[in-house]
Amino acid sequence: MGSQAYAIDGSSSTSIFHDPSGAEESVSKRVAALTREIEEMKRVQSREIEEMTKVQNEMLAELQSYRVENQRKKEQEEQPSPDSKDTAEDYIFFIFDDCI
Repeated sequence: MGSQAYAIDGSSSTSIFHDPSGAEESVSKRVAALTREIEEMKRVQSREIEEMTKVQNEMLAELQSYRVENQRKKEQEEQPSPDSKDTAEDYIFFIFDDCI
């Protein structure tokens, strides 16, 4: 096994391998491969977040549209139509009908 020395540079430390068998190169390749994997995972995650944000915005717009439509219908139902004005006679009949 190779010996390991640590060089401290400011606040960071660096591991230095002394190994004539080529382990240093193997470790460097593995670190590079893992770094590429991490970067690809970050790109995928970023795309997924963008897609989720897009879907969320579409859902919020649909919800807002639904709320506006419901509010419009509610307001429309609250306003009596011109041909459905109740007369005093209709009101008395309504009360009498409830008593029977």
